[in-house]
This record gives sequence, C-alpha cells and structure tokens, in this order.
Amino acid sequence: MAVRQPQAALWGFYPIDRSSLMRELERCFTDSRLGPGSLPKRGAKAKIKAVIGGVAPHAGYAFSGPCAAWLYKEIGEAVEHVDTVVIMGSNHTGYGGIVTTTSIYSRWATPLGEVEVDTEFIAKLKEFYPNLSEDQLAHAREHSVEVQLPFLQYVLKNGFKLVPIVVKDISYVEAHEVAQAILKTAKALNREVLVIASSDFTHHGPAYGYVLFRENIASRVRDLDLEFIKKIVELDTQGFLKLIRRYDATVCGYGA
Repeated sequence: MAVRQPQAALWGFYPIDRSSLMRELERCFTDSRLGPGSLPKRGAKAKIKAVIGGVAPHAGYAFSGPCAAWLYKEIGEAVEHVDTVVIMGSNHTGYGGIVTTTSIYSRWATPLGEVEVDTEFIAKLKEFYPNLSEDQLAHAREHSVEVQLPFLQYVLKNGFKLVPIVVKDISYVEAHEVAQAILKTAKALNREVLVIASSDFTHHGPAYGYVLFRENIASRVRDLDLEFIKKIVELDTQGFLKLIRRYDATVCGYGA
C-alpha cells in the first residue's frame, strides 16, 4: 500500500523541513496575541476535562496556525490516550461523493514522521454508513486533512491512527447518519476516538464572490462566525445548517 507524501507543505502551508516545522508549531502555541501563549503541558488537564473533538482551521500556519493551536493545546493537555483520530476535512477537489475517505494509503507522511491509517476502522465505518465513498483523488491533493497532522503529531507523539474523510455539502440527515456511524464504529472496535472538523469559516470579499458587508467588515464577519460557533457549541446541527442557508454562507468545510 502507498504512503501519501506531504503536499500542503510543498505549497507553503507549513514548513517541509522538520526542525523548521517544529519551530513553527511552537511559534503558534506561544503566540500570546492570537494563540494560547504557551506550549501544551501533556496531560495537565486530563483529570478535570475530556476532549472528544473540536474544530480547527486549515489555512497556512502563517495565517491560522495560532488559532489552531488553541484546540491542539487543549487536546495535548486533556487527552491521555487516543487510538484513532477521524479528521473531517473540506472537499476542495470535487472528487468522490458527499462523504469520501480513502484506504489506498497505508500511512500519511509529514516532516514529523508517518501516521498509520486505521483501515479496520474505515472498513467497519463503511458497514454502518454504506454511502461512504472511496476515492484516492479526493485526498491526493487535498490540504484540509493534512494540515492537521503536524499539530496532532506534536501533541500526541504519533501515538494514534488516522481516518481521513472529506465532506461536500451535506444535509442534516446525512450528517446525523455519518455521526452515528462513527460512534457505532468506535464502540464496535472499542476505540478511543477523537474527531477533528477542519473548517476556515467565512470567506468574505470580492475574491470569494461573497460580499455581505461593506462597512466594519472585520468585526461584522467575526460576529457572523460567532453565530455559527454558538450553534456548534450548543450542538444544534439543524440550527447551524439553517444559518448556512440563511446567509448563503461561505463557511469552508461546514459539512465537516
């Protein structure tokens, strides 16, 4: 089986050199203006907090790395052990179905090492969710899953397996079916599972063909994203999808 070589690193999303990547990750964590301001202390919150998932951006680290570091600091401090990380990315390529994985790759490589793909989890997930598509091309040049891996490797030390999934526009029924299938698979295989949704939220401006505001743009886009975030925190999937439709939103990866 093939090893997926890093693509996003070659496109400048993060450094291709190991030592440079480590410095960049630590810069993201220690950024006190946009990031958490300190490195994660492994297991520091494990007795008082449980983290089973979260949302992280998938832009280049220079743009969104410190934002992503907030989630990964929580994971590093609250998660003592995880068997499998399911990364739900955005489908930028258009290949595959509504929900698409690939088990063609046995491992995904980054400058920090290789992450093994949990092919057993993928096979069982297909039993619970038969509509899960299999398409290598949907993942071969997709960055939204890959950019999460170095952060995970930093905080979990390669002690996990990967289930890569990319998602197109999705309905509430489909989202519910996928979520239930992941839960059933985790229980059936007795896996400790972490789920990461990869999304950059609103893309605003003429370059994106989406101009909702013409004054006080930054603050109003922030308020708009906070509406989406509020629904996520409340676990209100239907309310979240209604907001997406109401604003004809450009939340990249909202299906994740």
